[in-house]
Amino acid sequence: INTNFSNNKRQPANTLIGSLVKSTMAPIGFIGLGIMGEGMASRLISQGVAGSDEVPLVVWNRTSSKCDDLKERFPDKNIEVKGSAKEVLESCYIIFSCLSTPEASRAVFEGDNGTLAGVSAGKFIIDCATLAESDMKRMDEQVKSKGGQFLEAPVSGSKGPAHSGMLIFLCAGSESIYQDATVQSSLKAMGKANHYFGKE
Repeated sequence: INTNFSNNKRQPANTLIGSLVKSTMAPIGFIGLGIMGEGMASRLISQGVAGSDEVPLVVWNRTSSKCDDLKERFPDKNIEVKGSAKEVLESCYIIFSCLSTPEASRAVFEGDNGTLAGVSAGKFIIDCATLAESDMKRMDEQVKSKGGQFLEAPVSGSKGPAHSGMLIFLCAGSESIYQDATVQSSLKAMGKANHYFGKE
């Protein structure tokens, strides 16, 4: 499914994208502020999806200075820094994750204070790393076992497109997550197109 909303991209972000999330008004989480994640999180802020008093952006990164750098870039925005991935999960119901390598992804996901440790009923986990199909399947099963939902959403693009909102998201997994209005507005802020390939 091609859900490229390019015909709307010239409209003011705070009226176009921000209006889509007013019905939920809950913090959005972002785990991993590396080469890709920093640009993606910045787009959520600059496009009015998160970072407001009503919808804070809640972040964590293995190197905490990356979180401080993001706050310095957006001093007037509501960015909350947590001490672990688990704490991000405990504060949000929609959480994006973008770790640099399969090893880092698994360490953060399965660590004692990691992503999985914070999963509970109703949590939406969107993983944007490029991982093996077996890894994504394992993560999906682990999240579901704790009552959450999982969407794999690896990106096509690099640092430049991440900062300019020109990524392409290739999604599979929970259709409920993919169709969620806040998730859609987030994907739109971070990318030029997103595609859903089904539950498997």
